[in-house]
Amino acid sequence: MKIEFFVINLDRSPERLAAIRAEAAASGIDLIRVAAVDGKSVPEAERVLLDRSGFLRDHGKRPMDGEYGCYASHLAALRRIAAGEAEAGVIFEDDIKPLPDLVPVLEALADRDDWDVVRFAHHRRAARKVVRDLPRGRQLCATYFGPTGSAAAYIVRREAAGRLADALTPMRLPYDVALERGWATGLRTYDIWPDLVGFGSLSKTSLTRETSQYAAMKLPAWRRLPTLAFRTQDLARRIWRTATMGRHTA
Repeated sequence: MKIEFFVINLDRSPERLAAIRAEAAASGIDLIRVAAVDGKSVPEAERVLLDRSGFLRDHGKRPMDGEYGCYASHLAALRRIAAGEAEAGVIFEDDIKPLPDLVPVLEALADRDDWDVVRFAHHRRAARKVVRDLPRGRQLCATYFGPTGSAAAYIVRREAAGRLADALTPMRLPYDVALERGWATGLRTYDIWPDLVGFGSLSKTSLTRETSQYAAMKLPAWRRLPTLAFRTQDLARRIWRTATMGRHTA
């Protein structure tokens, strides 16, 4: 399977691009840059991807500029994969650091048609069910709980990329939360554990959100009751999907 590698990068962050290009080159990876959407430059009235009322209802917070930019950027990357010639595409955010095992593990993953979307970077650990074993001590898994955090590194089949972009439009959740909801997108969405990437030295200076700003976006408790209902239902769907999934065999 031919796999292309894309990196999402803001025009105003050349130092991030230089750092990840150097890290990727060390693993023999040639990166294709996708110009990121700067959410600060898109007025609210022009945020055509955003369902604001749906975001407030399902996420319980007001959307941040960076969240919109992140979402729009990933959808653009998915469209690039869907329109390309490679059978699959990897999407990186520009603060990751590929680990030496990345390429051989992804090549082993690609040997079988039992997945559509696979994430291999996470911020939170979760109880999980092994779907199949991969080389170098990795496993393809489904998670019982989440969100597990991060859309910093994942692979998508070309024939699934356009379907994923369509399923994630409009924006009602942050991209990292929306991406892992295979039960909602209808795609075979899994995770590889342990991760195949680390986070670079620039990752702590996140361009997507600062903790204090993110906390300030939260709606009052009474307005988050629909969010609680959504999350409860979503968790039940996640657990059911994972619990009823069998281990993949050759």
